[in-house]
Amino acid sequence: MHPRTYNFVRSLGAGYFAIAVNIAYTVASVPLALHYLGKEQFGLWALAQQIMGYLILLDLGVSSAVSRFIADYKDDVNGGGYGSLLLTGAIVFAIQGLIIAIVGVAFSSFAPALFAVPEHLASDFTNILTIIITLAGISVALRTLGAPLWAFQRMDVSYALGSLTLLTSLAGLWGGFHLGWGIYSFAVAGVPAAFICPAITIWFCWKSGFYPTARNWGRPRWPLFRKIFSFGYDVVCVSLGSQLVNASQIMILSRFAGLDVAATFAIGTKAYSMFQQFTGKIIDASLPILTEMFVQGDLEKLNQRFINVISITAFLATLGSSILLTGNAAIIGFWTSGSILWNTSCDTLLAVLLLANSFSRCLISVFGSMLGYRPVRYIYFLEGCMFIALAIPATRFFGIPGILGASLLSHLLITLHLGFKQVNKVLKFSRGIIRPLVTAAVIVGCIAFFSFLFTKIPLPLIPIPVNVGIVCLTIVSAWFCIFSDSLRLDLWLKVRSLVIRQSPSR
Repeated sequence: MHPRTYNFVRSLGAGYFAIAVNIAYTVASVPLALHYLGKEQFGLWALAQQIMGYLILLDLGVSSAVSRFIADYKDDVNGGGYGSLLLTGAIVFAIQGLIIAIVGVAFSSFAPALFAVPEHLASDFTNILTIIITLAGISVALRTLGAPLWAFQRMDVSYALGSLTLLTSLAGLWGGFHLGWGIYSFAVAGVPAAFICPAITIWFCWKSGFYPTARNWGRPRWPLFRKIFSFGYDVVCVSLGSQLVNASQIMILSRFAGLDVAATFAIGTKAYSMFQQFTGKIIDASLPILTEMFVQGDLEKLNQRFINVISITAFLATLGSSILLTGNAAIIGFWTSGSILWNTSCDTLLAVLLLANSFSRCLISVFGSMLGYRPVRYIYFLEGCMFIALAIPATRFFGIPGILGASLLSHLLITLHLGFKQVNKVLKFSRGIIRPLVTAAVIVGCIAFFSFLFTKIPLPLIPIPVNVGIVCLTIVSAWFCIFSDSLRLDLWLKVRSLVIRQSPSR
């Protein structure tokens, strides 16, 4: 197996294992939290998490910039430029971590009034924000330690550390609840990972030769500061818009519909978030390889590889949409023992959102790995502004379906439309990526139609086998309709090669 393919498979496998751990964490933690806390306090925690997402924007895109530029220097680790870039990034990260902690602690003092948190929960909300934002500041300050993992295509290590973080968090969460710490258990559960993961990262990178030797670190340089912040500015524009779209729903719902509705939304969209991670791992695992092809000028292979990435992403998004349409509401009811009631119409909106978001994520991400985000830096921000303008009145009148509808409309009109135009204009990929998108949209539309029809059947035993049949039919139709003949053959050969490679007889 080619080294690039092996690195991709290894990173993808580790990424999916991390998702499995994340699912296990969610399945265990949500009922546990609802049992000990109730919906109102759980909604408070979800709100605190989204606020932290905005403060992390003070990273200013330096993480992406350092990881991307290391790819240009990784063939000469001891050449001086590589070490100078790491040292420059380390200084910036340390300053940013301190700023995030200071700004976050100051913000937490008036956040309860801003988000209309009930008076009896205001003090807990302030304390929770202070703890998790301080931990986030520490995490940002230490980010330069793991920057080489992306450039050297060792994302499997990052994913493994993410899995370790979740496992230690779950143990800490259970222990905190058992000791009677209540909502503070969520914050304290993040303490071990804030210090254990950086230590493991240092050990692995040092052992693997991803750090320069003692006398070849170079020194921080001002031109590198400017280069990092120029790239980082574009990343911040993308991240800010993404936060406006993806991390504002609970804030809006808690302010205009109440913490109970915010908690319902947070739990009802868990499966959607999991499928987003599942589909996103394809482009995430591919970006280091695509970047290497771009740096080496192998543009023809880059073009074909990107089209394959789009096709595989469309296949997984179609499968995820099918599961959302046929089983999400029932799973939520069983999972929460009926304490959370979920509207099945929301699942249709989530299914279309999953397909659109998975596709547009590939389009936006590919710019960052090659040319930088400048051609697309304002797209998410425009979508975010449109979403906020639509979401507030939609939430007041329609609740959760309203905010999901506002998110879908703004994404289709802004991000998907403009992202496709920029990819067509700059990278000339449009011909190969239209077929997977259109085919996936047709399949999801058919599933939505038949799912709606079967919900009208009164017999209680029919939906289970029918829904399983719909999912199986989705897999077959997506395999033959979304994938090209050459991609199906290539996937089959790679799977066969991987199985032979792992065979005990070898």
